[in-house]
Amino acid sequence: MAEARARGRRAPTWTRARWAIRRTAAGVLSTAPATSVLDVLRLRCLDDEPVMLERTAYAEWVAPTVESLPVDRASITDGMAEDAGIVAHHGEHPIDAVPAGSDDARLLRVRRGSPLLRQRHLTGNQDGRPIEWTEDRYRAGSVTFNVSNSVGTAPLVRDPGSLLM
Repeated sequence: MAEARARGRRAPTWTRARWAIRRTAAGVLSTAPATSVLDVLRLRCLDDEPVMLERTAYAEWVAPTVESLPVDRASITDGMAEDAGIVAHHGEHPIDAVPAGSDDARLLRVRRGSPLLRQRHLTGNQDGRPIEWTEDRYRAGSVTFNVSNSVGTAPLVRDPGSLLM
């Protein structure tokens, strides 16, 4: 979104946050199954057109920091680092394509079943303590991912999609 702003595009964000007990998120965040997580749903727009849904479950230990940030904060990650010294040191980012469900279609203004690019990530602090589990869904044509690799860096891992298993 910062790049969009640099190009003169408006990039407003709509945010809804709520405390919830989500067993799936708790499992991914390595917490007890009945532990609360802070669920945050953000709709990202460019020039008032919805382009991305961001669904994040924050671990209970970082949730108070997230709740203290302004709801229109462009980067929650930057806010956690600046306000509380909570820095993501490691992340895994699987990327795939999924069909838009009813909620995604309504919020992103696309037809149900339309292809969406999905990027999920789990981030942890320097000690490996989980911070967040995020699932972002992008409208077709709204984002480009560039991946660079070389012999001198860690190799990419390519996993077969669920259709190939």
